[in-house]
Amino acid sequence: MSSFETDGVKGEISPLAFPASIHGYEISPIQLTVHKLNGKNYLEWAQSIKLIIDGKGRLGYLTREIAEPPKDDQKWRGWKSENSMVTAWLINSMEPSIGRTFLFLPTAQEVWDAVRETYSDLENSSQIFDLKTRLWQSRQGEKTVIEYYNEMKGLWQELDLCYDDKWECKHDSLKYHKRMEGDRVYVFLAGLNRDLDEVWGRILGRNPLPSLG
Repeated sequence: MSSFETDGVKGEISPLAFPASIHGYEISPIQLTVHKLNGKNYLEWAQSIKLIIDGKGRLGYLTREIAEPPKDDQKWRGWKSENSMVTAWLINSMEPSIGRTFLFLPTAQEVWDAVRETYSDLENSSQIFDLKTRLWQSRQGEKTVIEYYNEMKGLWQELDLCYDDKWECKHDSLKYHKRMEGDRVYVFLAGLNRDLDEVWGRILGRNPLPSLG
């Protein structure tokens, strides 16, 4: 804690008021992402965290690309400091009740893997059911068409992350995604306000059906 004096008034400055630095990289005390992990938003949280940590050049600490060197290696201290920094980023991006569960894991990669194992919904049918239900029940209401579109687009993007399909035939994959795009156009049009009936009537009359975008 350092002191200062201005116009005869003394005070102290907390070190938390300014970013710290490790090997020339600043660590801001500001929350990294608005998508704090709360146990129900793993997909959004994971995507946000990957983008942020990749932007800081540290994604390798989560993907095993930056491996721990031997402890007698002169690079080990630097690795240890940066590993602690990335681990702190991860823990601070979680709700406290969740973060404390992973606080004592030794590496950022182990924290990342443990969180994925605990909260990933990639194979969770309840997550898929929830997203599809929200899509089926979505309506434009008081929203503008653009706001309604963005809401639906976000739900579809999240739903796509729930699947990890491996297609043996590229042609079949293209046909499937073409049909899926058409189905999404129908769902989108069904949720528009009734005063736009004439608009979606004209859209349905087009052949081929236009893309959702």
